[in-house]
Amino acid sequence: MTEIQRPRRTTWWRAVSRAAAVLRDLHHQQVNAWEYLLRSNRVAIDRPGPLTWTPSLDGPRLVGSWLTAPDDYA
Repeated sequence: MTEIQRPRRTTWWRAVSRAAAVLRDLHHQQVNAWEYLLRSNRVAIDRPGPLTWTPSLDGPRLVGSWLTAPDDYA
């Protein structure tokens, strides 16, 4: 009986360790995907030009000469 149980235990352990490795790889891929998404949506705050991002208490705010005033919409 010992000879029969040993391969089953080894097979089971291999399956569990392989499943753990697959889950670990999926986790790393998901973390990388979120990092790439968050990095791609970032804008440099100190970019030169007519429109610039300025820090404020509410978060970064777009300021520049090409923005229309709210009175122009009326």
